[in-house]
Amino acid sequence: MTETEKRPRKAAKSKQPQRIEMDGGAIEALIRSASIEELRSDTTEIERSRSLSRGATALDALCGLSDRQGTGAVWDVLVELDRAQLLSFATFAISEMAEHTEYHWADRPDD
Repeated sequence: MTETEKRPRKAAKSKQPQRIEMDGGAIEALIRSASIEELRSDTTEIERSRSLSRGATALDALCGLSDRQGTGAVWDVLVELDRAQLLSFATFAISEMAEHTEYHWADRPDD
């Protein structure tokens, strides 16, 4: 064994942001309290800001839950939402991922 192989490896520093840690029930309650499905064009800016901020916090906590416990735990949270809550939160989550990552829609080739 060489000298290099004998040295303990240092853990690589994660470049992932620290995720919010919440249990599934708290995340579900946060998604419900965000009331994203109730946002309308006439919603005041402060109400919209509060709702979207709660949604972003819930999304971050959901990602943290996935990191810690896997996708099964995420599905356990999402299955408890009603259809309107699930669809609105999923739409919000896709929008957030598209805005904050390198995710882009694929261009369709011309027919």
